[in-house]
This record gives sequence, structure tokens and C-alpha cells, in this order.
Amino acid sequence: MTQPARTGPCAWPLNTVGCTGWADVGEAIKTTATAVATEVLWGLSGRRFGLCSLMVRPCRRSCPDGYDFWRLVPYLPALPYGWLGVSWCGCSGPGCSCSGRLCEVGLAGPVAAVTEVRVDGEVVPPAAYLVHDRRWLVRIDGECWPECQDFTAADDEAGAFVVTYQRGIAVSPAGQVAAGQYACELAKAIANDNTCRLPRRVQSVVRQGVQQSFLDPAQLAKDGMTGLPEVDAWLRVVNPNRLPRDTVVWSPDIQRGKRRTS
Repeated sequence: MTQPARTGPCAWPLNTVGCTGWADVGEAIKTTATAVATEVLWGLSGRRFGLCSLMVRPCRRSCPDGYDFWRLVPYLPALPYGWLGVSWCGCSGPGCSCSGRLCEVGLAGPVAAVTEVRVDGEVVPPAAYLVHDRRWLVRIDGECWPECQDFTAADDEAGAFVVTYQRGIAVSPAGQVAAGQYACELAKAIANDNTCRLPRRVQSVVRQGVQQSFLDPAQLAKDGMTGLPEVDAWLRVVNPNRLPRDTVVWSPDIQRGKRRTS
């Protein structure tokens, strides 16, 4: 399943408690500083945090007559017959389940919470489904999701199958404080407030025989840091290896149980 492109966080609450000067800047500066702070921290923390509200029209995983089969696709002309079986059609095998095949649809994850499911314009009760592995929407009331849907129908019309859900990882209280502190210092920088704690390009200053050294912002950016101790401490906790995004390891040989995640 193709996952929606994300160029920034969808929702990142700020906690500016203890931030001196935040209340004194204008709303335009606050808005700009918030946008910059959340986008930078979203990128430095691995592009994982922040919840996005999505409305999708999914397709159910199904197999004819209950059997799995290989999906054949044209590959390279040099291969025999020019075809290659690349994957199962999308049906889940029984694995460790005693209930046979599950009625499920795949959603671009991680799924934080399902807001609403509509089939033929009618709302499906939340007790009728659950989420496995932060991705699979599983029907558990004895019914099954539609095998197909009419994509020309409106979301609230007969023939439509619509899922509204929250995708992503909610920002922790520590992440909200980090973003609040970073936004506060950015706002001071924009307003030319000399109390701003963000590091400047100056490397060292000698005043009255006393030499002061400063952090190099270029090196901080290269190291994935901001120069604010409270912010960088949070970044080291959530992204100690400075990864640009989550890593995923998958093998068809792995048989593992499903986890209910919501």
C-alpha cells in the first residue's frame, strides 16, 4: 500500500510553560516560530511524531474460494515467459489463529485510533472492529468488509466504504515541552530579542580579558541537534542514532502473532 507523503507534522502541541517572553511576541511571530520549530523537531526526531487525520476508501483482502494464489506480473523480458510471481494476492494465512482467515483491510500506519467507519453510508459500531499491529482493521462481529466498492459514489452513499482514522504517533509530554522551548527561542530570534539562547555563528568572543566560546550552528545541524539542552536531551532519547526515519525489517519467513493496538 502506498503511504501518503508527509512533508511535516500534522499536529504537534506546544507546551511553553516557563518560557520567558513567549507572551510578549505577536501572533504572527508565534505562528511562524511554531511552524519552524515543529517541522525541525519532526525531521530531527525521525519523522514519526504527530497525528494526521486521514479519510480513505480501502480495499479488503480477499481470495477466490478461500484459497491463496500467486499474483503474476510482467517483469523483465529476459526472464522465462516474461512473468514473475511476486507475492500472495494479499490474503492472510491462518498462522497461529484458531478462527481461520480474518476479515481485514490494510491502512497506511501506524494507526493511532479509528475515528469512524462507514459502509453504504451507515456508521459501523466501534465494537464491530479492532486494529491489529497498528495497521490492520479487523472485523470481529461476524460480518465482513465489502469485497469491492463504488468509487464513483459519495462517501455517505450506498456502495461506499470509508474509514476515517488518526495516523502517526502522538507527541509525548516531553516532546511538547521541547517544541515549546524551541519555538520560544525562535520567536525571540525573529523579534531580535537579545535574550535568545539559540547559538549564533560567532565562535568565540574576548571581552575584558575573558574569552567565551560558542557552539557552531552548522555543526549542531550536522549532528542533528539544536543547541538548547532541554530540546537536545529529548532528541537523544527518541532518536539516539540520528536516523532520518523509522527503519522497517520484514521477512516472509517470520510467523508472529498479531497485536491488538486499538
